[in-house]
Formats: sequence, structure tokens, C-alpha cells
Amino acid sequence: LNFTLSDMRIEGVTRYGADTLRPLYQGLLGKTITVADAFKVANDIELRYRNDGYVTTRVIVPEQTIDDGRFRILVVEGYIAEVKYDGDIGPAQAAVEKLVRRLRGVRPINLAEVERQLLLANDLNGLTVRASLEASPTEMGGSVLVVRSERKPVDARLGFDNRASPYLGWSEMTSQVTINSFGGRADSLTLTGRLGFPAYRSKAIGANYDMLVSDSGMTLGLAASYAKSEPGRDLALLNVASDVQAYSATLTYPLIRSRLENLRAFGMLDVRNVATDITDAPFTRDRLRVLRLGLSYDRTDSWNGITAVRGTVHQGLDAMGSSREGSDLASRAKGRPDFLKFTAELTRLQQLSERFSLVATFAGQYSASPLLASEEFALGGPNFGRGYDDGEMSADSGVAAALELRYAVSSDRFLPQGAHVYTFVDGGHIWSRAASAQLTRAKLSSYGAGMRANLSKNLYATVEVAKPMCSDVLAQGNKNPRVFFSLSAQY
Repeated sequence: LNFTLSDMRIEGVTRYGADTLRPLYQGLLGKTITVADAFKVANDIELRYRNDGYVTTRVIVPEQTIDDGRFRILVVEGYIAEVKYDGDIGPAQAAVEKLVRRLRGVRPINLAEVERQLLLANDLNGLTVRASLEASPTEMGGSVLVVRSERKPVDARLGFDNRASPYLGWSEMTSQVTINSFGGRADSLTLTGRLGFPAYRSKAIGANYDMLVSDSGMTLGLAASYAKSEPGRDLALLNVASDVQAYSATLTYPLIRSRLENLRAFGMLDVRNVATDITDAPFTRDRLRVLRLGLSYDRTDSWNGITAVRGTVHQGLDAMGSSREGSDLASRAKGRPDFLKFTAELTRLQQLSERFSLVATFAGQYSASPLLASEEFALGGPNFGRGYDDGEMSADSGVAAALELRYAVSSDRFLPQGAHVYTFVDGGHIWSRAASAQLTRAKLSSYGAGMRANLSKNLYATVEVAKPMCSDVLAQGNKNPRVFFSLSAQY
């Protein structure tokens, strides 16, 4: 059947303006076309919806009599008409329903919207949420979203390593227990502990409480911790004792949440009291009240790699009992409690081949004014300067970088759960403005190799040899290679 097309009537469209779909049939107006040509326009409209993520939308050609060259196309924009739930996850079901409810009745529904809300549900502690879409048997254009949920009630981890500072013992034990999503807001409680050896040298406890705040995925985290240390070696004669009390409240909002790309905004109010005594007399007293605002972003790209970046603005507050500038008990001369500083971190994981991968990491901090000790940029430890002790050196500003080449080991017989060997090089540079306003600088670097292995489903171990390069390890007075290990079990 041939006819001269005078007009194309497209009904049921709410997603696009009239001019958006017009180019799909503009070239046919006033021309003699076949019914097949008109059906192709309908297919092209449906393809446009699909390419934009509206995969449940259907475009049909209703039965009609073509009058005066007018052809009618009906768009049935898809939506979720019903949600069915499967799986018993207790009170946390309310949190999942709160997130999924946001999808009900949205017309047309976009696959990205469905993906976002389901991923947000999966982000809740201990929950695994999967879903499928089925055509509604009663509602035209409607779909039934079937949501299947599982909950792991408890996560636990126990670790042991020799990364402790020599002043605080030769090793340390860490523990963590999380009660997952036990409340209607997916309330979760995490308890942490750390114990040095010998135990009286270093100990710490902490608690974190997290919950879902809104159906858009905003979460609130509350944290409190207490740490106490009594350094040994040459500091033992001075009877040094330090206490750190820390409290924080953090709001996190997912601006973008998808499988390949994520962008989160966060704001934190941080309260920290640090006290150090020498021979039972006050030596330093820092009381910090800090507002931290930032963004974190990660993306999996077509180059078989993942990039993650994080930037934060930190503003010290002259409020809520914070230290006064110029205090005689400040941990750093002229250190300002009302400081302003900027930090940034960048990580790139690049798969080079089936077994080889490369990890590049960068971190930096800048402050134009002197900082108190706990806000300084530190080098040394497992991130930057692995051949050195934690916090080997610190200053107001600094940059650091690390490069690690990994090789995945194939050993189904001895390490069936997976392992990789690696080699690394890292280093950093720090600087401060002293009381004399002259710039003071320091740097360190190291290199080495190691192995990380899953000894079983729940047992993980690492061993690493690290060689300091440009400066001696302060606690040892040399650049001899050092061996570090860790062993952790998790449930």
C-alpha cells in the first residue's frame, strides 16, 4: 500500500518535545511512501527511546484507516506498575522499599534510574539486592519489578601485622565487627579495636553508626574513637603519654551512581582532642573543630582501567571550644586551629594484560598557614614511604606518589583463592614555613617487592620487603631493608 504522507501523528510522547522526533520522519512528508516506510519510523522512534535508556517503552502502529495522508503512531512509555519483594532481610526491608519506591509510577522509566536505586540498595551494609523486570499482565506499558534481597547479619575481621611504630611495640592486632542493616534505615554499627604489643604501649577503640537518610541515597555516619599510647624506647624515661578523642558526623550524597561511574559529595564535622603529657605534666593540648567538604569520583573506562579521584577542602573552626591561636600548649609553634587546607588523591588501576596490572597513586596537600600536628601531611607507612614507619615525617604541605606493578599468580593447587606478586617504588616531598618564615623541606623514598595471597576463603596474608632510599629510618638510623607482614581473617 502506497500513500502520500501529509502528517505523522505521534501520540503518547511525554519524554521528548515535538521537534525532537520530527527529524525521524521530516524527509518523508509530502512524498509517496509505503506502509513499511511508516513502520520504519515507528521502529526508529522506539530505537531512540532504547538508546536513551527507556528500554521498556514500546512504539506500536495501531489499526487505522489512512485518511488524507495522515499516519498515526502510538508510543506506550514504559513504567513500573508493581514491585514484588522476595527474601527475608528483617527491618532493613523498609530501607530497600524506601529506595525502590522512588521508581514507582515514573513514566517513562529509565534503566539508569532503576540501576541507580538498586545499586544504592546494594551499598547498604550487608545487603545484596538483585532485580528483574517482567511485563505486567494487566497494565499496558507497565512492568513488574521483582526485587530479591539477602542480608548478611554480621561482618567480622581480625588482623595482625608488624606495621606498628617501634616506639609503640613490635606489632599490633586489629579487630572489627559490623552488625549490618539491623534497623529500618539500614542502621549499621561497627566496632573497632587496636592493641599493640606490649598492650600498654598502644590501644584504641572506636564505633561507627551509619544509616540511610533519604530515598535519594543520602547517608549519615556518626563516629567516635579513643586512643591511648605510652611510647617506649628513649621516650620511656620521659613517661610520655598521649590521649586522642575523636568524634565526627558525615553526610554523603550520591550525585551519580552507576556501575561504570560514580560521583559523591560529602560533608563532615570533625571534633578532635589531642593531649600529650610528659612526666605527668601537660606538654601539648590540641582541640580541633574542622569542617570538611569534598567530592569523590571513580570511573571504569573502555581502556580496561579504573580511575578514582578525591578532593577535599578542610576549614578549621574557631568555635565549640577549639584551641586558641598562639597557645603555649599547641603541638606546633604558631599552628592555627582555624586553618584552611586542600587535599587531593588520585589512583589509576590499569590492566596491562591478563595477568599484569599497574597501580599509580598520587596524594597532595597544601596549606598556606602553619598546621597543628594531626593535620599535617605525613609520609611513611603502607601508602607512601613503605620502607619507613607510620608518620616518619610530616609538614604543612606535601606531595607523594607510588607506582606498583602486579602479576597475578596462577596456582590452582597451592593458592586456589588467588594471589599476586608485586614490585613498587614510592616517595614524597614535604615542606613547611617555620617561625622564621623560611621554607623547610624534607623527602623520603623507598622501593621493594611483596606478595598478597588469599590463603583460603576467609584468610588473607601479605609479606613485603621494603628498602629505604634517600634518608635513614629515624628509629633505626640506617637504610637497611625491612620486612613487613600481615595476616587477617574475616567472616
